Amino acid sequence: MKILQVVGYKNCGKTTLISRWTELLSECNKQVAVIKHHGHGGALEQPNVETDSMRYMQAGSTSSIVFDDQLIQLHMKQQPPSLTMAIEMAMLAAPEIILIEGEKQAHYPKVVLLRSAEDWKSLRSLENIVAVIIDEAVDDPEDIYDELGIHNEYEPIHDNSSGCPIIGLKRDDREKINEFLLHWLSK
Repeated sequence: MKILQVVGYKNCGKTTLISRWTELLSECNKQVAVIKHHGHGGALEQPNVETDSMRYMQAGSTSSIVFDDQLIQLHMKQQPPSLTMAIEMAMLAAPEIILIEGEKQAHYPKVVLLRSAEDWKSLRSLENIVAVIIDEAVDDPEDIYDELGIHNEYEPIHDNSSGCPIIGLKRDDREKINEFLLHWLSK
């Protein structure tokens, strides 16, 4: 079982990329689990308070589980919530890969999505970067391309602090981005 994070700032395409990768891997008959860190402040959106599961939570239950023949829905109060616990829960579904959206400071291998050169300046120090995907709308992407040595070829471009090669990819090159994921999973 492998874990891969997808990180970047708000509205950089993390959810879109993870959705595409989940679809790709599902088509390849891979079992995929996805964990999303809600890092935008405020409470998570909850189901209608009139549902049985939410009535149990309002009554003081520490967790409420609802299931049918196809789906299990869990609500659980956990202080403080942790990525480790979310991963343990995701593993109950026996995935071959867990994709994590967010949690920049976690230690798992990560793909960094960039919208700007400024994003790279603040995200380049993250640990375990294995790929950088640069938005095609970045103003003057040549600065990032030059620093990373990104060319049109799929190739390792830079060694990060962990000694692993970082792959540079352009966001509009979906085929190479998918190739990267499948290659990374095969290692």
